[in-house]
This record gives sequence, C-alpha cells and structure tokens, in this order.
Amino acid sequence: MPEKDEKQQQINFSLDANKTPVLYADGYLIGSNQHVVTLNFAQAMPEPSQQNIVTRVALTKEQAKEFLNNLKDHIEKFEV
Repeated sequence: MPEKDEKQQQINFSLDANKTPVLYADGYLIGSNQHVVTLNFAQAMPEPSQQNIVTRVALTKEQAKEFLNNLKDHIEKFEV
C-alpha cells in the first residue's frame, strides 16, 4: 500500500470493442509456481466432460492478490 506522501500513478486504459472480444467462460483452472499465478478460462464443449481453454492470463503473485481484492470489492459493491 502506498504511503500518504507517495503519488499514485494514473494509468489510462483503452478498449477497442471491435478488436477485443468478450469471451464467456464456463470454467477455469488456476495454476501457480513460486513466481506466477496463471488463470486459464475455458468454454464447455458439446461433450459433457470436455472444456477448451480459450484464454490464459499470467500475473505475479502481487498482481494476483490485488486482482482478488479488487474482484471481491467489485462483487460486493455491485451485488444485487
């Protein structure tokens, strides 16, 4: 957590909806080693026991912890 006298860097994100597909995930797998956490998102296939991984995201452990906290906070704020 940054100290009060540190300025937090602002990052601007851009999203081109025509180039960035939204993929629905039916399932996920999480893998990790001492350096990286990998999130694998999958879609169900017609065969009930088969899912194909459609995207993978690798994060440092620090990024994964921050992601988890932000996801939890977001779900709590927007849960109906």
